[in-house]
Amino acid sequence: MRKGMTGIAIAAALVLGASHAGAADQLIIGKKLLIKNNADTSKNKVVFLAKDASIAQPSGGTEDPTVGGGSLTVADIETGESFTIPLPAGGWTSNGNNLFKYKDSSGATCKIVLIKDGKLTKAVCSGTQVAYDLGAGENAVRVVLSTGAAPNRYCTAFSSARGCDVKKDGTDGKTYTAVNCTTAPSGCSPASPSGAFLDGALNF
Repeated sequence: MRKGMTGIAIAAALVLGASHAGAADQLIIGKKLLIKNNADTSKNKVVFLAKDASIAQPSGGTEDPTVGGGSLTVADIETGESFTIPLPAGGWTSNGNNLFKYKDSSGATCKIVLIKDGKLTKAVCSGTQVAYDLGAGENAVRVVLSTGAAPNRYCTAFSSARGCDVKKDGTDGKTYTAVNCTTAPSGCSPASPSGAFLDGALNF
């Protein structure tokens, strides 16, 4: 069932989000977001891709996912839909140069997550953990990939306000697809690990 956010909930999210402003937030341009719902929820799927020359790989210490792990969150402020998939440290590797890779063949988290310095971030995840209930127009979908204990966050927004071409908005209850965004979000402030995403101006 769809659950919208009330004005009180949005105000609370803003207050909580303001206290979680991340020093390492990277605001990047989305290339593709696909969310698939299936009657068999084990076949739910999300595919995320961002291409941006400003993408910087996690530094050592508290940003390193091979030590502190990470997470992938997808959320829409308007519909209240969201999910977070943990990406444990044991699934991460680094080539020591410009690529961090996460792999999980069990199907419990994400099949693959990539962070390539100066190039892209990418995630492909399938299963019941992609707990996103399509069925209303998705107009402000945020994707945040976090790494490390600090954390370092890659923040992306998919909406017409970001210049994205929204091919399918999810009203069929089956598919959301947006591609080729032209601008990055102006901020990234999660209210909770699995909560909605806002920036200071509600600028999606």
